[in-house]
Amino acid sequence: MNGHSLFPALAAALVAAGAAAQEPAAAKVFAVRTARPERRTIAQTLVKTGSLAAPAEVSLCAKVPGRLASTALDDGTPVEEGARVRKGDAVARLDDREYRIARDSAKAAAEAARALAEDAASEFARTEKLRAAKVSTEQEFDVARFARDRTAASLAQAEGGLAKAELDLEECVVRAPMDGVVAAKRLHPGAMVTATSEIYTVVATDPLRALFEVPTTALPLLRPGETKVRVTVDAYPDDPADLVVDEAYPAADPATRTVTVRALLPNPDGKFRPGMYATGAFALDERADVLVVPFEAVLRIRDRRCVYKVAGGKAVLADVTVGLRHDDVVEIVSGLSEGDEIVVDGLHRLADGAAVRVVE
Repeated sequence: MNGHSLFPALAAALVAAGAAAQEPAAAKVFAVRTARPERRTIAQTLVKTGSLAAPAEVSLCAKVPGRLASTALDDGTPVEEGARVRKGDAVARLDDREYRIARDSAKAAAEAARALAEDAASEFARTEKLRAAKVSTEQEFDVARFARDRTAASLAQAEGGLAKAELDLEECVVRAPMDGVVAAKRLHPGAMVTATSEIYTVVATDPLRALFEVPTTALPLLRPGETKVRVTVDAYPDDPADLVVDEAYPAADPATRTVTVRALLPNPDGKFRPGMYATGAFALDERADVLVVPFEAVLRIRDRRCVYKVAGGKAVLADVTVGLRHDDVVEIVSGLSEGDEIVVDGLHRLADGAAVRVVE
């Protein structure tokens, strides 16, 4: 073989080798997983960290001074920190002996004043009849009228004193102003108390307030009474509560540009405590019955959003318009229908028109 015939043969061999190398690539089939779009109700979710707070906290004091005689319920159960109390429960009692004496004295004074007032009223009535018959003088009539008015005023004063004495005696029993839990016990039997002496701190715990700081930019999408929020207390991560936003506070924090948002968390068994951390997932823009696909099925190619449809054993690149993302799915506004089959795993190895084999 001479030099002139060598080059054409070599060129032919190279072309054949290139064709052989390209043939397997063109015939390569990619294994992919697929799914079909489905319809769901989704929402734009805002997740914020917050805390639980008591709706009310009361410093419980006696309204009258005296010696603390008991810090127990009517059945003798001691009232200590952590005790659950109901509105109206007697949680403490003062030594009421002096107040009973004062009440009895005021009662006797009122009865005496009533007797004098009744006598004076009778005398005035008699004098008034005599005056009409022109038997009594004008002076006698004025004296009887004055006596009637004076004794009536004394009776009113005595009855007021009796009412005050009865109220003071009643206030020797200190009652819970609301349903709640005793957060602190400050005094014990034997202590002298005044109207400013705190005996207990009682906090309301059912429901608790779940408070979150939400950016003011989210306020247009927050609708108290409608917006749903899933509250998860850190201490109980497997027990979330699906609630509704109760209120958005009227003033924003000028430093953080956030607004406090509140939801009411039922707590009948006292499991949750004020001060616990909580996470709130707010459903800001809920949309019902929309078409969604797994988020990983959507490719971003510059300013395009695309998916790979499977048709005739090939991957076909298709443009889509996306909407809200919710958890692991995204809304498809246009470009797909429920019957389409799309690639959800293995799509990053594909090119438009690539042969694919669907695997489970």
